Amino acid sequence: MAPPRVLFFDIGNVLVRFDLAGLLKDFAWAAGSSPWRVARLVWSRRLIDDVERGKLTGAGLHAAVREQTGYAGDLDDFRRLWCGRFRLDERGAALFRRLARKRPVYLLSNTNALHWEHIRKRYAFAREGAGAVLSFEVGARKPERAIYAAACAAAGAAPEDCLFIDDLAANVAGAKAAGLRALLFKTPARLEKDLAGLGVL
Repeated sequence: MAPPRVLFFDIGNVLVRFDLAGLLKDFAWAAGSSPWRVARLVWSRRLIDDVERGKLTGAGLHAAVREQTGYAGDLDDFRRLWCGRFRLDERGAALFRRLARKRPVYLLSNTNALHWEHIRKRYAFAREGAGAVLSFEVGARKPERAIYAAACAAAGAAPEDCLFIDDLAANVAGAKAAGLRALLFKTPARLEKDLAGLGVL
């Protein structure tokens, strides 16, 4: 089988690390609340689904957090907290940039507008690929078939010509069900070996 022509990378825990526990503590401290109360709100299935599908804006999320936790900060304060717990995975990002010099490499992520704005401004890899397919822009989330279809359409490629890389098994399975090839990300070193085996590196 020929090497994949187009690559799609997840962002979270592949190219950047996200400290969820730290985020919850930050909000709990700022709201004078408990981390568990904040967690029940911020990571409730309905809220995150709405945010990552683009149904709820950053301002709407800020309002919900203010209403339900007692958080009193303004939108700028909220943005700093909400986006303050990312850390670049330097080896993963370097591999992304290396691949992007050889073939079309896209980002494919369940994310929200505030996080994407922060990532794009702060990390060079987000501006160096061929593009980004983001859940809040297309109105679909991994592992739904629709987001993989949107990714292939954005790249102008057939599913079988695409390879998707993600740290969650469910998202990898969703990509395969949509006809893409897919790899489960574990470490950058392991990914390099897997890509070499596919003839990509």
